[in-house]
Amino acid sequence: MSFITLANTIKIILNMTDVKVIDLQGSVYKIPIYFFSRFEKNALLAVQELLKDPKNFFTEIYQPYKAVDSFTYIYEGQIPSYHEHSCCPRLNSDFQNFEIPTDIKEQGVEKVKEFRKWFKTVEHLIEKPYIFVARLHARWGINTNPRAINLYNSGSVKFKNIKIEVLEKRIDSKIKAAGQFYYKNEKNKAILKRFSKLTFLAKKEEDIYDNDTDYSDQEIKDLLREYDKKFKRPLKADLIEYYRVKLNPEIKMEGLLLERLGFKACGQCHRTDYEKNDVI
Repeated sequence: MSFITLANTIKIILNMTDVKVIDLQGSVYKIPIYFFSRFEKNALLAVQELLKDPKNFFTEIYQPYKAVDSFTYIYEGQIPSYHEHSCCPRLNSDFQNFEIPTDIKEQGVEKVKEFRKWFKTVEHLIEKPYIFVARLHARWGINTNPRAINLYNSGSVKFKNIKIEVLEKRIDSKIKAAGQFYYKNEKNKAILKRFSKLTFLAKKEEDIYDNDTDYSDQEIKDLLREYDKKFKRPLKADLIEYYRVKLNPEIKMEGLLLERLGFKACGQCHRTDYEKNDVI
């Protein structure tokens, strides 16, 4: 058996042909949750299926993952890895990524590539922000520090000892809090009754089609953004962790199958001289 991170497990789902149209039966949780869209519900059901029976999932509904570079972060578009040992430090280490400054992105792909090369020569200065900002300004004329994005690498053993009862209490608490937010006032109720499944609208620049509420598009987008950040995203993260603990705690899958799906063997724990107590 081989191991992959929870982050790459989710990436498999998000890179399927069309999550919205897959026909999966089941429930995302033991009690009904009414504010997930069809896409969100199908994605969560797909995570369940992948963790429960990887071979069947890959055979029936999966399209191989293709690494795509959106030129938004320093590190992206790389081929994901699978690991021979669940104790591999690369599987369980935190991964920090950094967003490309808007001023650089607006200058095009080649400038982003140039910035990435430069960034890697000064990345060690991130923990010394004043020095880093001075270097950034001297080289690129940018006065602000790139926003650090902690995309922690949710390794297969990072939450190994968490009890499913603890997760259930956490999930139940978030569902309850979301309900309280819904009924907090008439504005929340009116907007969320109409748009709670459509929180992606908060990211759209276009006008909201068929806005039949008494509130402006901006008011709706602001509330949906808050609702998604405070309730929907944290709840989805907890549900995925719940599935992992319940169905496949270490996210074990067959190495040869993962290779056919576009993964590569980890360069550290697949070495012939690798020892389980190796550290990076």
